[in-house]
Amino acid sequence: MRSLRTRLFVYLIGGATLVLAIGGVVLTTIVSDALQREFDRALEAKARGLIALTEREAGQIEFEFDPEHMPEFGDGDEPEYFELWLPDGSRLQRSPSFDRSDQTRAASLVKGPRPATAAAFQDVRLPDGRHGRQVRIDFVPTLDPEDEQAEAQDSDRTSSRAPVPAGSSPPTVTLLVARERERLDAGIRRLELTFLGLGAVLVLALAGLMQLALRVGLRSLERLTGEVRALDVTSLDTRVTVEAPPEEIRVVVEQVNALLARLEAGFKRERRLSSDIAHELKTPIAELRNLSEVGARWPDDQASVRQFFEDAGTIAQQMERVVVHLLALARVDEGREQVWRTPVWVAEVVDAAWKALTRDAAAKRLEFRQEISRDLRFETDAEKFSLVVSNLLANAVAYSPVGSTVVCASEETSARASVSFTNRAENLEPQDLGVMFDRFWRKDEARTGGRNVGLGLSLVRALADLLGLEVEAQLLPDRRFRITVSQPLAG
Repeated sequence: MRSLRTRLFVYLIGGATLVLAIGGVVLTTIVSDALQREFDRALEAKARGLIALTEREAGQIEFEFDPEHMPEFGDGDEPEYFELWLPDGSRLQRSPSFDRSDQTRAASLVKGPRPATAAAFQDVRLPDGRHGRQVRIDFVPTLDPEDEQAEAQDSDRTSSRAPVPAGSSPPTVTLLVARERERLDAGIRRLELTFLGLGAVLVLALAGLMQLALRVGLRSLERLTGEVRALDVTSLDTRVTVEAPPEEIRVVVEQVNALLARLEAGFKRERRLSSDIAHELKTPIAELRNLSEVGARWPDDQASVRQFFEDAGTIAQQMERVVVHLLALARVDEGREQVWRTPVWVAEVVDAAWKALTRDAAAKRLEFRQEISRDLRFETDAEKFSLVVSNLLANAVAYSPVGSTVVCASEETSARASVSFTNRAENLEPQDLGVMFDRFWRKDEARTGGRNVGLGLSLVRALADLLGLEVEAQLLPDRRFRITVSQPLAG
């Protein structure tokens, strides 16, 4: 698989070559057309000069040509050619260059059909075999001013060269002038080769500059690649550091570092979770083993056996709570929990949850104040919301001091509706607010005794995120702890 640098280089050099090729073709065409037009203008100017030597005088068409003044039409090394034709197809004059050899004497310029333009150009083969270009101009010879009055008086006068019938219109004469174009073609070829060589030099120069630019521009990416390649499961605590990265690389660096942080936290959480599960199950399993040993030692003591089964049931319930909470958290983490939203009356859910905790609350002489509006309702999943409320109230009952008060209150604004759970928390510190939703976290470091296993608040946070609820924990100045659950109101 090609690298990004190679791929970019191929695309850039290919695009640059295509642009240079198109530019070279266009420029060559423009310059070649300009040279062609200049060549044609010179050829036409020469033809106009020959036309100026043609005139009507005394009823004749005369052509006054002097080879000494126009030697290019003579017997030289690279002669030019012209022919002058009358309307009847007879030739009035031709250049002396036709007399160079038998081949040229027998040859003639291409007359062809009458052109639609004043001057018609075409590429031809010259009589001597060279490549040439020819211009054809059909014209009416001018009348000599001195002979104009005499010709009007004596219209019966005829010319031995080209007699003009009496009363007829002035004759149209055809002039053909041709010259070689091999030097023009050679110049165009040199121009094309020059542009081709210049283009090749530019492509090579651009290739070097592109390689340098790509090496400098992709330096940050190469550093990032090297650092990412060095990462493995044992170096999740490292972070990618690229000095002064460009905007595109900076985003990648930030996302990679964020991913590493999440992976590190996840691995730590998994390791801690395994330790926590083993710790939570170790104590009840040890208790069950001790109870079984005691029961086996005094099987006839009915009271002891009855107490044994009661303790075993309590331990089983504790282990069951651990397993149920872990399974619920696993389903939420895997996205297998479905949400069925219905109108839920918050006060009724709170009353039902507190009723299940009445015995535990009475054992600690806790007072419960329910200050929730009977009109308050959430659009949420009734079963999961009930689980949230039950865990929050169970947490309040478990950690409230003896004889204190648990308060449930509601608040509703135009944008949000919320319900809060407040209880006293003598040992809670502000730094505990950031970790209390972690799994298996409990304030007591020994983690011994009690029915709570440190999964209730973790399950509350997971279910709240699933239901689209916001959970906020606060430690009030008078050592009271409050958790608020809120939901945005539609409209």
